[in-house]
Order: sequence, then C-alpha cells, then structure tokens
Amino acid sequence: MSATDNPELLCGELVRWVWQSPTGERAIAVLEDPTHGRWKIVGPLWGLTVGQTVRVWGKTVDDPKYGQQFRVESAQPALPNSAHGLAAWLGSGVVRGVGKRTGLRVIERLGDDALALIRTDINVLQGIVGKKRRKLLAAKLEELSAAEETAVFLFGLGLGPALVTKLQKHYGQDTLRKVRERPYDIINEIYGVGFRTADKMARAQGLDELAPERLQAALLFALQELAAQGHSAPPQGVVVEAAANAAVVAVQCIAAQVEALVARSVVVACHSRDGHGELKPALALSELAGAEQAIAQWIAGVVGSSERTSPQTPAENATAIALASAKLGFVLEGTQLQAVQLGLSAKLCIVTGGPGTGKTTILRGVLAALADDQTRVQLAAPTGRAARRLAEATGWPARTLHRLLAIDPAAHSVRATTVMDADLVVIDETSMVDAALMAQLLLALPAHARLLLVGDADQLPSVGPGAVLADLLACPHVARVRLDQVFRQAQASHIVVAAHQVLAGRVPSSAPSGGDFFMIERPDAETIVQTVCKVVLERLPAHRFDPVQDVQVLAPVHKGPLGTLAFNERLRELLNPDAAPALGGFRIGDKVLQLRNDYTLELSNGDIGRVVGVATKAAPATEDDGDDLADEDEDDQPLDTVDRASGPTLQVRFGERTVDYPLAQLENLTLAYAITVHKSQGSEYPAVVLPLHSCYFGMLQRNLLYTAITRARKFAVIVGEQRAVARAAANNAPIHRHTQLRVLLEKLP
Repeated sequence: MSATDNPELLCGELVRWVWQSPTGERAIAVLEDPTHGRWKIVGPLWGLTVGQTVRVWGKTVDDPKYGQQFRVESAQPALPNSAHGLAAWLGSGVVRGVGKRTGLRVIERLGDDALALIRTDINVLQGIVGKKRRKLLAAKLEELSAAEETAVFLFGLGLGPALVTKLQKHYGQDTLRKVRERPYDIINEIYGVGFRTADKMARAQGLDELAPERLQAALLFALQELAAQGHSAPPQGVVVEAAANAAVVAVQCIAAQVEALVARSVVVACHSRDGHGELKPALALSELAGAEQAIAQWIAGVVGSSERTSPQTPAENATAIALASAKLGFVLEGTQLQAVQLGLSAKLCIVTGGPGTGKTTILRGVLAALADDQTRVQLAAPTGRAARRLAEATGWPARTLHRLLAIDPAAHSVRATTVMDADLVVIDETSMVDAALMAQLLLALPAHARLLLVGDADQLPSVGPGAVLADLLACPHVARVRLDQVFRQAQASHIVVAAHQVLAGRVPSSAPSGGDFFMIERPDAETIVQTVCKVVLERLPAHRFDPVQDVQVLAPVHKGPLGTLAFNERLRELLNPDAAPALGGFRIGDKVLQLRNDYTLELSNGDIGRVVGVATKAAPATEDDGDDLADEDEDDQPLDTVDRASGPTLQVRFGERTVDYPLAQLENLTLAYAITVHKSQGSEYPAVVLPLHSCYFGMLQRNLLYTAITRARKFAVIVGEQRAVARAAANNAPIHRHTQLRVLLEKLP
C-alpha cells in the first residue's frame, strides 16, 4: 500500500475485499483515492460493495503486524469522482437491472463528463437506460449529493464522524434542514445527544449565547435530566441552576425564560415538597404534570364517590370470604382478612408488605372468592418477568401493563386509552409504576371497576419519574393494608429473615451452614472483586447454580472499581472468553440487558437475555442488463432499488422468544453479568451476589440493600465491609423525589 500523506478522510473506489467477518460488521478492503493513493482500510464497512465510491473517516495507524492502515470510524457511499468510478458505481447494483455493461456504455457515449451531464439532465441516458430506471438513478444521485452536502456541513460544525453518520441515518435527506432549523429538538429525538452536542451545532451556526431558544432548550434539558433522576416536579431554583450550568450563563438569564416556556404550555408551574416537607415553587414537564394531575383527579373522583366500596351485603361478603378461606385451606384472619375484604369491595385498595408476609396469598384469596361469579378480572405487572411470576403464583393469566393498556410505542404523552373490559384490575409490583404509566392505567379503567394495587413500599422507587406508590400511601383517603407478619414457612428462609432485619435497621446475620443467606467480609475493593468472582465461578456452581443463567451480580452503581462496568468486563472474560464475536462488540453467549422500554418488541427496561447468533440478510444479486433496458415501454415492469439497508441483526433470546436487533438498536443493549440494583426491580434470580463497600457511601441506603436481598429466590450473598452494610441498614433516608402528586392529594377534602 502507498500513500501520499496521512489523511483523516478518504474518498475513492472500493477496489476489492481483503477480508470480511461473518457478520459483516468488520472488514478489510482496498480503497483507491485519486488524491491520497491506494489504502488498506479496516473497520465497519457493512452495506458497501466493490465498485462503489466510498467516503471513509478515521485515522492512519501503523500496525506492528500488517503495516500502515487506515482505521475506519465511519463510512458511507459517495458520489463517484471519476468516469471510471461512475461506471463502477452503476455496475455495483445501485438500481436493479443496471449493471456493468450499462455502466461501460454510459462512459463510451458521454465520456469523462458523464457524471456532470447526468446530474444536469438525467435524460442524456435515453437510449441507454429505460425511463423508470432513469428516475431511480436520478433519485439515488440526489440522495448521495444531499448526503455529501450534509456531511461537509456537519463536519464544518465540528461534529465527529460517528455522530454525522447517526444523524444521517436518523433523518435521511431531512438532516440538513433539521440541524439548521431545530438543532435542540435532536436532544429528544436521538438517544445519546445531550444539550452540549446540540448546542455545539447551534452555536457553530452563529446562535447567540443569550438567544431565547438556547436558554429555553437548556431549561427543558435540565428538567429532562432531573426527570431521569426521578423528579417529576423539581424545585424551580434547582431547575434554573442546572440549566444555567448547562448553558454556562447567569442564573438570571435562565430565570427570565421560565415564563415563556409556561406560556407555551411546554412547562407547568406548580409546587412540590422538599426533603424537609417544605412547600416549594416547582416546574414540571407538561407530560409529567398532566400525568400526576390525571392521577389526582381520579383519586378525587374515588374520594367523592358514593360508591367507594361495592354494594355487597354482609351475607354476600361472608360467603365470599368463606369461599376464599376454603380454597386457600385456612381461615383468613387479621390483616389478611382485612386485605381480602378490601380487595373485594374497595374502589381503590393498596396492599403492601415485605417478603413472606402473604401478598401472594391475598391475591389468591381475592381471586378464589371471585372464581364462581361473573367478575371480569385483569392481572398485570410493569414488566414481563413480574407478569410471568404473577401468573405462576396465582394460576390466572397476567400481562404487562403496556400490553394491557395497548400503549402506542409512538405516543409521547398521557392520553385517554381504550377503556378496558374489566370489573377488577390487579397490579403487582406497584412500586415500579411511574407517574405516566399509572395515569395511563387510571384513564383506561371503566368507571365501575375496582383497582387493587399490590407492592412493597420499602423497595426502591420506580426507574421512571414520580413516586406514585409513596404518594398514594401518604394520602389518608386511600384504603390500604400493610402486611407485617412473617409466616412460619417464610421464616425458614434466611433471605426473608435478613430482609426484615434490614427493615429493622440491623445488619443481617448469616445463616447457619446449609442456609441461603451469607455475608462474606472483605476489607478492600480488589479483594471484594476477587471474592465475588470466586463466588460466581466456583462456590455457587458447587451448589448447582449455573454461573450465567442462575447467578446475578447486583451493584449499586455503574462506575468505579465495584460498578457494573468493571464487573461486566471482568466476569465476561471469566465466563465467556473465547466465544465467537457477534455484533456491536457482543459475543455469542453473552448475557445482555435491555436498557429501555420497547413496546414494539414487547421488551421492558431491565429484561435480561442471551446472545444466540447473528442473522444476515444478503442483498439480491444485480441483474446484468441487456438491450431491453433502453426500452421506453419498460414502465409496466415493477422496479425497485436494491435493498441494502437491512443489514445484519443480533439475535437475543429472551425467555421463550428470540428478538432481532438491527445495528441501530444495539445501543439499547448492554452486558448483564452485573446490573444495578435499580435495574433488578420486579425480577427474581435464583442467586444474587451483592458487593458493598464504603466507597459507595452516597448509595448506601436501606431500600437499596433491602431491594437487592429480596431479588434472591434461593440464595443471597453479600461480599464486602460490614460497616458498609451497617451504614446501608441504618440509613432510612432515601434520596427524596420531588413530585406534584403529593401536593395535589393533600388538597383533597
């Protein structure tokens, strides 16, 4: 290979392939650049074909084994830059039926100026290429020309090649208009683009730092970031300060734009309570404000209704309880009796309790009492895993909340949904339900239906914004029962005992030999990591736990020596070191985690699967053209462009089904050998390993420790410092969530 210099951009003909990975994600090819010479290019080259003119961004490297190469960061097709390149491009199959012979005839007739002539008037190809194919070629040339213009413009703004490619894939020919006219909208439309990136585009185009649209975008970004932390209505001062930090301007400049956003109904001015209970002026995104207002209005309707309980006679109620007791095999008493009675009669009832207190028994009791009548019952939970557990525990069919509500994946705001066909709706794992999802549920309930919410109030709050369960429990008008008796059969589990010790603020004690809960003390981070790896790879497998399928490492945070990122890297090399590469840096057999709800694929944030393969859809072969291609009567023939956009997909097995992830959606996946405690909500695992150390100081909270322990079904191990565990158990002051809902419920009469 020869080169005249060390470029960061090459543009020329893709001469030949040297090597391609089975997935097509990585390849080595030879590219001929008229200016910089011939180069060996290495990197992601999927979708390109020999003969195409290609633009690649990257850098030159001196590989100790293979010599000088151009390491590709991003690549895309480009307009041909020579007559030879045009012939090769036409012959590469850009339009079905136009092949090598047509490409050669074009150059023979039009010469070196062929591309300019074609771009000026596509009909210069009359007699060589048929009418319909000329239209397709013109459209393809226009697309490539727009892509070139856009790429040059975006690079001029200082954007990197990866982001340029991402923008063009998302917006297509609309990219240039979007970046020029609405750069801040990109924050909400492309995952991973924040205020800093969008602001870079806007400022590079001359937008003043005090322009109202810039300051308002900073405010909205601050609200979105705070919502991602769980705050549905953060204090106005907190929002303004965060926005000022993002935009690097004075607080007063940002504060002056609040009223404008409120006037546009993008933001709602409201109130929330801080961690000390003091009422503060707050701001909320209109969608979240609407959600919490919808919840409050529904609760107000329940409070003001004359039908807060069903009109059962005492005799009917007694018959139902007797039927429930008979089917359960014991007489319902105390809080269990109260919970079943309320579940059968109250318009809204919340049943809470820790492990072993009988929440599932209550559900079975309510359902048993209804088994012989015509009551239409719907059971649901926030995630597929929780819904499956609910169905297994009750023997009744259960669905995810999103499935129950038939939520439109494209919807971005709370709206009235189709009213459900139900008399009683039961929701399990209510602590996971955020404000938007609860509003959807309440809007879809029939006016006569009863709602039974079941959950554990001591667990971590929902991943999404709001604190719905806590806010509802703070409202004295909401009927509730807290189950606090641990039953004898549950007391045999030291996991249950440990969980209740944590709730009491005590350090959980290890079980006797042969038990199911242990604390292994280790003094420092590296020793903790080594011990966790040994527990996962040796100790738990000795007790017949599969180290990948059955064991889940839970960590409080992502970063740091004991975060999920570090554990995933280390555990993967121990558990899946030599597996074949797949896509996106994953390997066949990798344990992976879904990072966001995807209603189209029916996947929930936190679902765990295994990479099982790669599916590749090959592009159809180009038909060699004949003399009939110049026939102007060919319009009766159906023609289309060759579909080269499908690309390979990563196949991931979730439970009993396999999901195909295209390359663009791989950002929704991450390794799952270790996950955060937050992501584990609603799940149970045969065995859980929890590393704890004082370096996590800010995250050492009772609800986090309690949630982690209660995720274990058969075995739980804490590895770390006893003082860290003691700190977590004693710290019953979780991070406060600012919500409008609690204030709205306080206003109920």
